[in-house]
Order: sequence, then structure tokens, then C-alpha cells
Amino acid sequence: MDFPYEFLAAHREFYEPLETARDGREPLRPNRLPPGWMGVESGIWTQWHLPDHTRLIGDGWKVHVSARPERLQHVLDKASQVCFRHEVSFKHLSTELFYQWTHQKLAHRPQSGKFIAAYPADVETARHLMEALRAALADERGPYILTDRRYKDSSTVYYRYGAFVRRFRPRADGLPEALTHDPAGRLVLDRRDASFHLPEKVVDPFAGSRSDTAEGGDFAGFAIDSSIRFTSAGGTYRGRELATGRPVFIKEARAHIGFRDDGASAQQQLREEWRTLTALHEAAPGLAPEPIRYFRKWEHEFLVCEHVDGLTLGGWVSSTHPGLRAGSTPEEIAAYYRRCEQIVSAIERALDRLHAAGYVFVDLSGGNVIVGDDDAVRLVDFGSAQRMGGPLLRTGTPGFMPPVALVADDLATFDDYGLSALAQVLVGPLGMVQDFNPDVLAHLHRDLSERGPVPPTLWERVTRYRAPVHRADFPTPEQVAEDPIRHLSDLRDKVADALVAMADYDNPVRVFPTVPTGHLSNTLCIAYGTAGVVHALRRAGRDLPDRLLDRLRRDALDKADDRGPGLYVGNAGIARVLADCGLLDEARDLLAAADRHPLTAECADLFGGAAGVALTHLALYRHTADPHHVDRAFALADVLSSDSRLTSLLGPHEPVGLAHGRGGVALLFQQLAGVTGDEGYQARAARLLHSELDRAAEPDAADLLFPVSTKDRRAMPYLYAGSSGIAYTATRCLHAGADERLAEAMPRLLAPLRLKYAIMSGLFQGLAGHVFTLADRALLTGDESCRRASLDMACGLFKYAVPHPTGMRLLGHQTLRYSADLWSGSAGVLLALCHALDPRPDALFSVDASVEQRRTAAEPVPAGRGAAGVPAEVR
Repeated sequence: MDFPYEFLAAHREFYEPLETARDGREPLRPNRLPPGWMGVESGIWTQWHLPDHTRLIGDGWKVHVSARPERLQHVLDKASQVCFRHEVSFKHLSTELFYQWTHQKLAHRPQSGKFIAAYPADVETARHLMEALRAALADERGPYILTDRRYKDSSTVYYRYGAFVRRFRPRADGLPEALTHDPAGRLVLDRRDASFHLPEKVVDPFAGSRSDTAEGGDFAGFAIDSSIRFTSAGGTYRGRELATGRPVFIKEARAHIGFRDDGASAQQQLREEWRTLTALHEAAPGLAPEPIRYFRKWEHEFLVCEHVDGLTLGGWVSSTHPGLRAGSTPEEIAAYYRRCEQIVSAIERALDRLHAAGYVFVDLSGGNVIVGDDDAVRLVDFGSAQRMGGPLLRTGTPGFMPPVALVADDLATFDDYGLSALAQVLVGPLGMVQDFNPDVLAHLHRDLSERGPVPPTLWERVTRYRAPVHRADFPTPEQVAEDPIRHLSDLRDKVADALVAMADYDNPVRVFPTVPTGHLSNTLCIAYGTAGVVHALRRAGRDLPDRLLDRLRRDALDKADDRGPGLYVGNAGIARVLADCGLLDEARDLLAAADRHPLTAECADLFGGAAGVALTHLALYRHTADPHHVDRAFALADVLSSDSRLTSLLGPHEPVGLAHGRGGVALLFQQLAGVTGDEGYQARAARLLHSELDRAAEPDAADLLFPVSTKDRRAMPYLYAGSSGIAYTATRCLHAGADERLAEAMPRLLAPLRLKYAIMSGLFQGLAGHVFTLADRALLTGDESCRRASLDMACGLFKYAVPHPTGMRLLGHQTLRYSADLWSGSAGVLLALCHALDPRPDALFSVDASVEQRRTAAEPVPAGRGAAGVPAEVR
């Protein structure tokens, strides 16, 4: 899923739903309201209905109306009168602000274009309604709605089949998917991606009226070979010129969509880019991609230009930086920095040429610079470039745009600031952290210098606009190095202080700030919600306020059957946390709900499926001594014992790692083996880990990294999908018994965890996960080198910390806002710090304490089913 940027609209500090955003403008509403019609706000929508229409039919043909931003009120007035006359309930975006965020370039594509949605009761009502809307809005134009079909020749009226009422079920990853009824009355997926879909056996009764197909014939002499990216504004493609075979880059702009802050549509912006490229090709040939052709096809406009070979600068860093791989020598790192200096100089020369031609680039970021095989650089994507001498339109990539006061009258400063940010990408990107606390750069410099000194000229470029300010409430790297335990303990305590202070008990949606995925899934679960924060605070030794536990208990029991079953994103995990807090009855009820959920039978993984539910049953047995929990764990594990069955239950694209892959299922089998003494489970765990090792990106490398899946080939070292998570499970397997292949792989699994660098700080997708896994291995094995490495890596967490009056905060996923969540935010960093400073069993919801009690029992324990196979000490 693309990052949902609309969660940035409502709050400057936290990710919050768009519907909570306000800008002071009056809400939109129809100009004339007939007697009896009632309106109610629901999310970003205002719904209108008659009193006897409060219960809509469940499913049918939705009618959507699109509109341009300057015509919103007029279209609403016209369309609402048609709906009023036909007595059809409808809704519309409540404010212009909501319209702006749902129609910008990076908006959610399935929502793109939708301004009004109407709910006719049957096919004939829908037909009459669309005919009336088509006539009333005949002179209007609006963006094409990607999920729908256009009605006849209207540019604003569209339709699709789907649910009229909110009907969702959770996926295994916690995100909701919409459901509708097919003609047989069965619930099926209500597909809401960026194309038109019909449930099986649903026939389009309006298909004969369609006029929404693109023109056939020649594509202006070009062929599209592959897509690069899609946004609400259009797509970008790799292609070729048919007459010559020449590779080209093709950029598409849809009509009436992708609006910029000044109101310019995607097509207006693309025309501006064509004019810029044409002028630059004449004034400074070779500086920008050569413009080849601009044309219109159907309602879309296309810009064709030279295809520039190479990697984006961000991709070049990922594939080239020796500091990101274990075993790199100081000489290799020094050689890399020399290349970085040459690249920075080359970008600077390109910008000088651009400024001399009378333009400022504006959006200088890691995706808009291409590095060739010979380290030559080219600027690409001139969509934000502007002429000097006019008013600057601030648009660009977060983290690469200077503060307003810094630019003043010198527009070239915009590009110089962006070049400074690019220099930091080259030496070691930190997302947006340095914008919140520039003192983190001193810690970054020290961490980088441990492996090879950063050239002073390159570092001067990095810190030109964001030099450390040496805050009194933030330690220097030298102070941390002098007394790491004291400063790490202080960091742990301050992170916990800030977490407690972030609690908002009056917020009906969430107690603790979370990331967009938390809002979209649920704000209670371990990964993204209250349960994860409670767990981290307990591990930090904090006394939990009664109202916090009461709120978690109350919210967890409310609509428990509507949540997924999983350990990290559903009821099983919340049950585990409540049980650890002594709320055993509530924990039993939630785990029973997890057992009932269809996903427990349909998904195998630790994150949201059967493996996590089974592991929670083992934990509940320790609390309750109820043999039912052991029996359920065995039953769930038995389903996962077949390789073919497991493959089907892991879902598409064969994910790798602890959260969604075989590494998490292996953890379940290892824990079962440890609790019961059944060597068959131990062997199964080892085989699953061998399968994970088979997926290593470079099997013979000094450091083992793993793809996320067969679809996502990024090589990862992280806890959720990569080396750290596999090492977490493999450590337990090796602790229980010898395995030659795992033993050989272990040093190479741990190697990337000793690199004190990651773009983000989080537990599952950043540096905190490395800290945690190293500390965890030291706890299980007594490995002193891992203990020291964990503390050393923990010192690296200072480069992500932001002082706050309440303590110390951490930025969540994508580092655009603060978050309290365990997955990517403050709670996860707190858990890692606690584990490094005071390691104790079961910090990450294992049952190691039970395993250790069985392992040290005086008498051998027979394998079996139910409580008979579990030692009394564990019971």
C-alpha cells in the first residue's frame, strides 16, 4: 500500500485521520434543502436522507459524481436537487479541504474523483437518476473515477456495483477489505482498487450506454513496455519509439485531477514541464531529458522524453554504500565517499547550469537524480522546476524543502538546501529526523566515522543548513561514549515519560498516537495500538494508570468479533497483554474470539494468523493451567505441519521472515518443542528455517539478507522480514539442539545487526530491532559479545531521538510524525532499550520462561497431547 499522505493533514505532530482536519472554511452543503431531509457527518462525508431511508438496502448500483475544485458548490447544488427529487439518499465530501486531499497527486487512487455518492434502491431508479444527473450536469467536467464506469457521454456521472453499507472484514495484516453480496446472497470481496470490477455473475445493466473506452489505433508512434509508478494524477512508463526502437520515458496526466496547492491540475503541470524541457533543451542541451513529443490520447495527455539510464540516487546508495554491508573495509568506505564527493560536485554543476538558464529545480530529492554506470548524474522530473524572477511555488519532497524563512528572495537557496539533503542521503539518510532535532547529525557522524571518516568537505555540505545546535537536554556522542549505561538508562526513562504523556483518554479513536496503518487496522493491537504500548511500559517497570488498563479492557471486549485473530494485529495479542496484566477472564474471551475467526484457519503466519494464536494459547496455559489451551496449540500446529498446506496458508508471493513468513511459523514449532520436549516439533522448526535460508538474497555473502517476498525483492536485515527475525528464531533452535546449517549461518545472520545504521529507528523495521535481537541472543546463550554489541547498537538510537518537554519522542513509520506504536514508534524503541539494559524472558511474546522451566526440570517430559505432555513447573 502506498503511504496515505492524507494522515498528515489534521495534525502537525501526529498521524491523524483526515476527517479530524479543519481549516476554518465553511462546510459544503446543498443550497436548498427540502422538508424532512436530514444530514449527518460520517468521516469525511456528509450524508443526506429522509427519515424512512435510514436503513439502506445492503448492496446495489452506486452512482458517483465528480467535479472540478472551482465548481464544487455548483455541482453539489445541481446534483442534490436531482437526488432530492428522486428521493435517493446520497453523500458528499464535507469540505473543500477534504476534496483537496482526496484529489491531490498522491491521494488514494480508488477514492480519486469521487465527490458525491448516491444510493438508488434498484436498477431502474439508478437509470433514471443517472439520466437526470447527466442532463443537469451536461456542461460540467470532472475527473474520471477509476473504480467506476462512465454513464453514457457524461463527464461527471459514473457507476459501480458494491455495498451500500459499511461491511468490512480484516485481512491477515489487519487492514480492512470491503465485502458485498453476489446475486446468490454470498458475501464476496467488494474490490475497490483503481479499476472497474464486478462480482461474479453480476451483469452490468448499463453496459450498452458506455462511452468510456479509450480510442484505439496508434499510440502516437510509441509503445509502452512497462509501468514505473501510478499516482492519482497518472502514470509513468518505460517505452520505445516504434520507428527507431529508441528507449523513451512516458509521463501521463489525467484530466481534472492531481491538483497542486495553486489549483493547477496534473495536465496543466505536465504542459508546464513540457515547456520547461523544451526551453532547457534549447538553452542548455543535455542538462534535462530531451523532450520528444507531447500529445493527447483520449482524455489523457502524455509527455515523451529521453529515457535516462541509471539508478535513482536513493537506489544507488542502497546498492553501493559499503557501510550498509558487513565486512566492508575502511578503504572501500573511503573510496565510496570519494565517489559521493564527485556526485555532489556534478549535481552542483548541473544546478549552476540550470540557474544560469533562468530556472530553479525546486524538487531536488533522491528520486529526481539519476546516477549512471560511470557515476555521471542527470536531473530528471522537471515537473516542479520554475523560472527565476517569479513567485516561488513551494512544492516538493518532505525533508528536501527548506523552511520558508530560509529561502527569502534567493530562489537558488531552495536547490542548495536540497543538495545538502542529498549529501546526507549519500552518507546516511535519516528521513525527517534531523528536521526535528539537528543534534542527531552529530550522532550520525560518529556512527559513520567508526567505520571510516567522512570527508570534512562532504560533511560540511550535509550540515550547511542543519548543523547541530548542542541542546542542553540532549547528550553529545562523546558524553554517551563516556558513560553509555547511564545515558541509555536516561534515554529509556525519557522515552517512557513521553509515552505516558502522549496518552489521550478523551480521544474516542485511540489512546496513543499511532501510524496510518494503525488507524486503518485497529488502535488496540500489539503492533500499532494500546496493547503494544502497555506491554512496553510494563517492561520498563512503569505503574500503569487504572484508567489505561480499564480503557484497554473495555475497548478490547467491544466488538471483539469484528477484529482479526492475530498476535500482532488482533485479539490474540491483546489477550496476551491482558493476561500478563492479570485480566484472565477478558483474555480468555478474546482468545476464544480469535479461535472463532475464519482467518485462524485461513492464514498461517505469526503476525495475523494461526501461528500467533497458537503461541498465545501456550502463554495462556502458563497463566491458567487450563489444558484446553495446550490442546488448541497442538491442533493449530497440526494444520501447519504439511509443507504444501503451509505454503497455501502463507498467502501470495511467499513472504519471508518472522512476521509473515516461515520464520514465524518456525518460532511456534520451536516453542512447542521446548514446552513439550517433542523433537519432531524441533525438527520441523529447523526445516522451516532452512527453507528461509534458501531464500537469502546472496547465499554466500558475509552477511545474509532476505527479500520481503517473491514480489518485493528488497534485501532486508530487519525483525519483521529479514536477518534479525530469522536470527531471533534460529537462536532458539540452536539453544535447544545442534543444527549444522543454522550454526554455520548464525554469524552471517548477526553480521548486518552489528551495523549501527538504519533509515528508521523502529523495532520491526529499524535499528531498535537489531538492538533487541542481539540482547535477546545474549540472554538465551550468555554470549557476552552479543550483549556488548546490543548496548553499542543501542547508543545508535540517539540519532533518532527528539527531545520534548515531556521526555524523548521517536518518529513513526516514514518519520513524518511522532508515533507511540510498538511496530515503528516509541514503544518499540522503549522495548529494545529495556531488553538491552535489563533482559528478561518473553519480551517479544514468546514462552521462553516455560521452555526454560521444562528444560531444567529434573525428570524428562514425555511428548503428548494436552496437559500430560507439559511439565508441572510450566503448568
